[in-house]
Amino acid sequence: MLVKRAGYKRKWLLGMAGTFMTLSLLCAGCGFQGLTGTEKDTVSSQQEESGLPPGEAQVVRDDSVKYSVPEGVSVLMYHKVGDEKHNGAVISARNFERQMKYLKDHQYHPITMQELHDFVTEGKALPSKPVCITFDDGYEDSYTVVYPIMKKYRFPWTLFLITGMVDQPGRMTWGQLKEMADSHTVTIANHTVSHPHLSQLKSRGEKEKEILNAENTLVEKLGVRSPWIAYPYGDYDKEVLQICKKAGFELGMSMSDGRAHNGSDPFTIRRIWIGNPVDDKHFEDRLIHDNFVKL
Repeated sequence: MLVKRAGYKRKWLLGMAGTFMTLSLLCAGCGFQGLTGTEKDTVSSQQEESGLPPGEAQVVRDDSVKYSVPEGVSVLMYHKVGDEKHNGAVISARNFERQMKYLKDHQYHPITMQELHDFVTEGKALPSKPVCITFDDGYEDSYTVVYPIMKKYRFPWTLFLITGMVDQPGRMTWGQLKEMADSHTVTIANHTVSHPHLSQLKSRGEKEKEILNAENTLVEKLGVRSPWIAYPYGDYDKEVLQICKKAGFELGMSMSDGRAHNGSDPFTIRRIWIGNPVDDKHFEDRLIHDNFVKL
């Protein structure tokens, strides 16, 4: 009888030890409870060495949550954040943050330019409800307003920079850009030297100078060699596309309305203009389908 009771006691102690270990593991894992997929991705990226060059945003994705995205990706195009209410290229800081909060609350997953490229050219799967966020030009508010908001929501984004306007009044400084490039939260890419209508330049040499000199400046100032470019005013011609392909660019952003699809021409990617006229309803429409109301 005593031997039997001792056996029961050993089993009871072993069971309690197993329960304690299970509870400990659950508690250790609770730090991730309540995080969205994007937050989990970003937490993972912060725990690992990026291995990426400066100026390239990184997000480590959970491979178990990927989709083929047959409906395409909305590439959102912003320019400036400020109080110019009647300027269609400007959006208020309040409205911009509300849009980012909408993306977060509705489980959208902002993607990097590399992920967009791989989807367009190779059909690689993406996280559910993908969206790509881009800013053009390099206004000072991209550092003072956009950068903190994007860090708050842990969203990767891309800044297409006019290199010849850096350090001018109302524009970003090279110091600010260097900080951003080293953060791996933003991809910094080419928007030419002086923002001309490229197709209207008189010679191939002038077009090459605008594109290639901007690229050389990004390398010199930031250590950034970017395979991504946005054509000023969305303007390009056959010669511009030839120059970009020869120089090793892999994606070119236009300003034509629409979404990016697997099989789209990687050098004429469509984007969706976002500014003051785009209210909450029209913003949501632009995330869902190609046939949104033009404003």
